[in-house]
Amino acid sequence: MALYVSEAKRLRRVVVVAATVGVVALAIGWAIGRQQIASIDERVREVQTEGARVASAVERLDIEYEQVLSGNGDSIAHGVIAPLAEVRAILQKTLDRAPWVTAQQRAAILDALAQVDSDANAKVDVDAFRGSLKNASTLIRATMGATA
Repeated sequence: MALYVSEAKRLRRVVVVAATVGVVALAIGWAIGRQQIASIDERVREVQTEGARVASAVERLDIEYEQVLSGNGDSIAHGVIAPLAEVRAILQKTLDRAPWVTAQQRAAILDALAQVDSDANAKVDVDAFRGSLKNASTLIRATMGATA
């Protein structure tokens, strides 16, 4: 003997099953999506970490500069100016990801790097060059909120 199930009851079952599957799929998709998107705090920390790396890269230019002046290293162009240009490019991309940095702060950092470039081209003494590097790296760290 066959059981009769009305069409309305079958339709209700289909709707309930579809709604349940939809809710479960939505919950699973939301959970997976939340794990893949970095939080604002994580993105800020990434920018600050990159700022610290850039500041450290600026500080290390004194070794190359000292070698250039002593005649043991590359030329100023290859040993100092080219790496400084790379650092500047990375810094500009990092600054683009740092909305808390104002236009004046950005200009001050880039001016400090321009001073380093100018000092290298002028072949100032090592102590003066280190002072320019220290000024630029300190400004980068302070502005980006980076720690040593």
